[in-house]
Amino acid sequence: MNDSNTINKGSLPGLKEKRYLQKKAIIGFLYRMGELSKPEICRLTNVTTPTVSRMIEELMDEGWVIDRGCGNSIGGKRPHVFSLNPDAAYILGVDIGREYLRVAIFNLKNEPIEGILEYPSILEEQDDEATLRYVREKIDETIGRLNIDRAKIKMAGFALPGLIDREGTSYTYLTYEQPGIKSILEEMLQIPVFIDNDSNVMAMAEHTFGVAKNVDNVLCISVNECIGLGMILNSKLYRGGIGMAGEFGHIRISGLEAPCHCGKIGCLETVSSGRAIENVAGKPLREIIEAARKDDISAIDLLHRAGEKLGEGIATMIHLFNPDMVVIGGEIVQAGDLMLVPVQQAINKYALARMRGHCELKMSNLGVYSAILGTLMMVMEHLYDDTECEYSLY
Repeated sequence: MNDSNTINKGSLPGLKEKRYLQKKAIIGFLYRMGELSKPEICRLTNVTTPTVSRMIEELMDEGWVIDRGCGNSIGGKRPHVFSLNPDAAYILGVDIGREYLRVAIFNLKNEPIEGILEYPSILEEQDDEATLRYVREKIDETIGRLNIDRAKIKMAGFALPGLIDREGTSYTYLTYEQPGIKSILEEMLQIPVFIDNDSNVMAMAEHTFGVAKNVDNVLCISVNECIGLGMILNSKLYRGGIGMAGEFGHIRISGLEAPCHCGKIGCLETVSSGRAIENVAGKPLREIIEAARKDDISAIDLLHRAGEKLGEGIATMIHLFNPDMVVIGGEIVQAGDLMLVPVQQAINKYALARMRGHCELKMSNLGVYSAILGTLMMVMEHLYDDTECEYSLY
C-alpha cells in the first residue's frame, strides 16, 4: 500500500502522474458512490476498459479495493462490482469545543471506529501551548485505546469555534500567526490537516448525514455556549470572502441592549446562546432544560425568550437567503419543542408568509456530534471536490 500522505502530482513523471491521477479518481468515485462495476468506472473516469482493469487489479493488490462479486441486476447479466476496502486508510476527526473535546477515527465507509470518544475541554482554561499538549495527549490516548495503526491515518480534520479564515488561521482560539494553527497541527501529527469553524463543519454533516441530507439550500444554526451558522447554498458550503461568513450570533436584535463578549451591544448571543441562558439561571444549560421539562415555569420562560429572539434572527436569514430548510443543532437540541415552538412562532410573526412557507424548520438528529462528523466531510470535500488539492488518500 502507498505510504505517502502528501504526494504532489506535479512531482511525478508524466505517465506515472497520469496513472496516479486515474487511481485517485477511481478511489474518489468508489468513496462517494459505494459499489461500482468496471463499465461504470470506465464511464465515470473516461478511461478504457483494459486500463481500468489493470488499475483495479493494482488497487486490489495494494489493499485499496475489494472485489464484491456480482451486484444486483438492473436487467440482464448481473454486473461484477468493486468497493473500497473500508480499512485501507483512516481519517482522524477532532472537535475542539469550549466544553468538550471529541475525537474519532473514521474508516472509508464514514464509520467511527468503536464510536466517538469524549473528553473534558480545557480550551478556555489554559494557554495555547497547554491546550495543544492536551489535544495531542487525547489523540494519542484515542489511537491507543482503539489499537489503530497510526500509519493508516492519512488525514485529519479539526473543528474549532470562533473566527477562522480560508487559510486555516484562527483568530479566536489557538491564535498562532506564523506558522498558523493548521501548520502547527500538521507538524505535530505529521499528516495533512484541514481546519474550519465548527458551524461550517456542522453544516457539512447535516447535509451529508442529517435531516438536511441532499437539501440544496439550508441554514444550520448551532446553539451551544455561543451561536454559529453554517450555510449550504446550492449544495455547497458558503464561507464568504475570507472564510468567516456565518457569525449569526453577532447580528443585532431589536430590544436588546446588553453588552456582548465581542465588544458590541445587543447581539443575539446576549439572550439566545447557552452562555446567556446559563448566566441568567446560574446553572448549566442541561439542568435548565431538565427543569423546564419538569414544568419549572422560570426555566420554560427563559427558553421561550431565547427561542423567540432566535426565531426573530432566523426570520431575517430567511428573507436574505430564501432557504429550503433551517436546522437547529448543538446542545440546545435537548430542549426539543421547548425551544422549537417559540422559534417557529417568531418566524411566523416576522417572516413573509410565502418565504416561511417554503422553509422547513427542524432540530438536528445528529445533536452534539454534528461537528465531529463534519470533520470527516471537510477532509473529503477538499480531497475530491477541490481540483487544486495536492493531497490524496492514495
